[in-house]
Amino acid sequence: MLRLALLAVLVGVALSQTPAPCITPSQFTARASQYDHKDDQMNRFYVAYDATNKRRAIFEEQNVIVPGRQFREFLEIGSENVMYEINLTLKTCTKIPMRRPWRVYGIPPNATFENEYYIGGPGEEVFAQEWSDRIPLRQREFWVGVFSLNNCYPIREVIIADYEQVNSTITTNFYDIVQGIPNPNDFLVPAECQTAEWAPHASVKVPYL
Repeated sequence: MLRLALLAVLVGVALSQTPAPCITPSQFTARASQYDHKDDQMNRFYVAYDATNKRRAIFEEQNVIVPGRQFREFLEIGSENVMYEINLTLKTCTKIPMRRPWRVYGIPPNATFENEYYIGGPGEEVFAQEWSDRIPLRQREFWVGVFSLNNCYPIREVIIADYEQVNSTITTNFYDIVQGIPNPNDFLVPAECQTAEWAPHASVKVPYL
């Protein structure tokens, strides 16, 4: 009985020391670099995020090194289950059916705590926590997220899109984060989208953001 009581106490202490997931702010803007391991391609974006109203505006970052490239905005309106693909060069717009439920930039309530550590060198470090969707009896995770402990902003996200193919992994790094929505016009649906037609379901590759 004494051993069982001691074991219960030790388990209770261990559980009490396990961090609880922090809550990511519902509105912010950020820049993001995203590496698609399968396509061996790096893309950069400016993202305006509004979880309160289930809206996300994703702007492709322009790169003058690539001549003739056309740049796009992806405007996600989760409450209407629609995404607009806006060609910023040609001023055209296409509607895309949402391929997944609205996704927050946050830690799932049932996430597994993995680690905590400092990012950066002396005098510039940021304390961060790492979480995953790992569950017992599964070999690896589908999702790993790193968040700043102070304000719970996302720092890095790793998603395995296809469990059977490790190369389907997508890694996203977030930086230059600004609290709130500095420019609400980022979420305005442009005039060219009022008469936009629906795109075939698989014809447009959408950033996994």
